[in-house]
Formats: sequence, C-alpha cells, structure tokens
Amino acid sequence: MYFKMIKTLLVLLFPLFLLGQSRFDSQLSRNRSQLNAIKKDIYQIKSKLDNVKKDETSLQEQLALIDKETALIARTKGLLEQENNILRKKITQTNERLKETRKRYEQLKNLYARRAVYAYKYGKIRSLELLLSSASVNQAFIRYRYLKTIAEHDQRSIRSLQKRKQEMETLKQSLNNDLQLKRQNLAAKKKQENLYLSRRKKKASLLKKIRWNEASYSKQLSVKQKEKENLIQMIIELERQRQQQLISSGKRNEMQPIIDFKFEDFSQAKGKLLWPVKGRIVTRYGKHKDKGSKTYTKNTDIEIKSKLGTPVHCVFKGVARVITYLPGYGNTIIVDHGKGYYSVYSHLDEIYVQKEDGIKTGQVIAAVGDSGSLAGAKLQFGIYGKQRTYDPEKWLR
Repeated sequence: MYFKMIKTLLVLLFPLFLLGQSRFDSQLSRNRSQLNAIKKDIYQIKSKLDNVKKDETSLQEQLALIDKETALIARTKGLLEQENNILRKKITQTNERLKETRKRYEQLKNLYARRAVYAYKYGKIRSLELLLSSASVNQAFIRYRYLKTIAEHDQRSIRSLQKRKQEMETLKQSLNNDLQLKRQNLAAKKKQENLYLSRRKKKASLLKKIRWNEASYSKQLSVKQKEKENLIQMIIELERQRQQQLISSGKRNEMQPIIDFKFEDFSQAKGKLLWPVKGRIVTRYGKHKDKGSKTYTKNTDIEIKSKLGTPVHCVFKGVARVITYLPGYGNTIIVDHGKGYYSVYSHLDEIYVQKEDGIKTGQVIAAVGDSGSLAGAKLQFGIYGKQRTYDPEKWLR
C-alpha cells in the first residue's frame, strides 16, 4: 500500500512540475527572442551614429539617435530583469522539487532496505515452506502466484529507486544550468547598466552643445506632433482590429492576450483610476503655449514629473498591445482596456511586460525615464477611447 501511495503521488506531481518548467522555459525563450531583436536594433543605431559623425551631420540628429539607443538599452535592462525573475522562480521550483524527490527517494530506499534484509534472512526458506506445506496442488499454485507477485513488486521497487535517482540527477543538472544562466544574466545586466550610464552622459553632453532657439524648438515640436499622429494611428489600427474581430467572430468578445483574460468595464472607472506614478503634474491636458517655439499646441495627455526609475503602474486591468519607441515620446506602452479604451505611458525607462501580456490593475509595468524627453525624467500619460482623447485628470482619483 505504501509503495502504491508513493507511486501515485509521483505520477500526479511530476507532470505538474514538468508543466511548470515548460512554462518557465517558454517565457525564457520569448524573453531571449525579444532581447536578440533589440540588440539588432541597437547595432543598426550604432552604425547610423558612426555615419552621422563622419558626415558631421547636425547635433540634433545625433541626439535623436543617442536617445533611441539609450531607450533600447533601457528596454534591454528591463528584459534582463524579467529574465532574472523567471530564473529565480524556476530555480525555487526546482529546489523544492529536488528536496521533495530526495525525501521520497530516502523513504523508498529505507523501506526497500528493510524488505531486502527480511528477504535475505527468510525469503528462500519461507517461500519453500509455503509451497511444501500446501494442502493441495491448487493452493500451491495460488501461493506460487503470490510469491511471484512479491518478487515482481520488488523488481518494480528497484526500478522506482533507480528512476528517482535519475530524476534527482536530472534536477541537479537543471538547477546547475539555471544557476549558471542567472550568473550570466546578472553579468549582462551589469554590462548594460554601465552602457546605459555612458549613453546618458553622451545625451547630456549633446544637449549642452545644441544652441536652442525658436527654430530648433519648432523642429522638436514638429517631430513630436508627427509622432503624436503616429500614436493616434496606432490606436485607430488597434481599434479597427478589435472591431474586425468582433464582426468576424459574431460574438461580443474582445481580442484576447496569450493567457486567459477577462476584460472589465473601463468606462465605469472614471474618477476612480489609480495614479500611474508618484509625482506632480507639470503639463496638463488641452491647449497650451510652448515656451520654446512660442506656438500653441493641444496636449492629448498629461506629463507627471517624477524621479528616474520610479515604478509606473497600470491604471486599470488590460492587455499590453504595443511596446515601442517613438521620437518625442521615447519608450511607450499602449494598454488595451477593452470596448475601445486605451491608456498610453511614455518616456519610460525599463519595461517589465511584453506585448500581449495580461496586466492587472496597479501592476508595475515599467520605470520612469527620460527617453524622448528634453526636460528630464517624467511620465507622459494619456487616455484614448471612442475615437477621442480624454483629460486623464478627470479619470484619476
């Protein structure tokens, strides 16, 4: 009965462990794919920077390239942080599984050892006595089958012990591999941190060299206006895809992320939304006069001044539909909240979610940065929906 119980537990638990490991491996593979893609982008930017320096092109063009490179390095740091978290969870699970397997192995070994001692002392004699003392041929046959079953059980026990031992060796190897990956991950993160600081210094140096006047400010404003239109087009395209899916499916279902997810009613959250970041509003929604270019612009979002690295929270449950870099906006995340509502987070540093990830209300999705910004670290936050923009202050608590 004891052996049967142990075997049943192992049969039930081991597939669950493998499922967890497979999930972690899938996440690591997805993360690594993103890292490789960003590394290619960084390499291309470096090539462009080399050409810019050779051609002695404008400092503003160099600044734009340096800003994008710094933003992509920040995303690399975020992906490495995600990878570190995945590895930490995987190592913890493997350690627990190894401890559990070692415990069961010792229990099986001790139990079988006692059985082996008994079999050595009495096995052959007792078996012969049972057969010779049978009252009939039929009883002798039944006793023979019984003894054969015990022998087969002993063989299965030996195989089970060998299997558990092999399982422990596999787990140890997996653990060593993951620990090595974690060490490499930490070294890579440190390298990216140093590179990031170097690029930030370069950006600051270029900002000092540029002679800012009305014309240069107007040029920057023009770039941001163009990217604002691109951002709106992205959201229009997301909404078009959502509507198309609703029509093609014939059901009132939203586009779903990779994991199971249920949208909630964003429209009911007006005046109740969490603040995305701690800080103070420095630019409000609506029409404003730009001090540098001395022209009027219409802000479709707000800017919240905050310290570099401050956690950025998702204001409401949703799905990360777009993660990108936009000149003038920097690292940007667009979160789909269902039924045509979207929130946008820009000037980000590290990003801790990936495209199509389901996001909980209040979840940390990134850190405040100054990518795309000429005025230091801040978060640019907007709410879009029903083919219009909204004043975020009226939606926040």
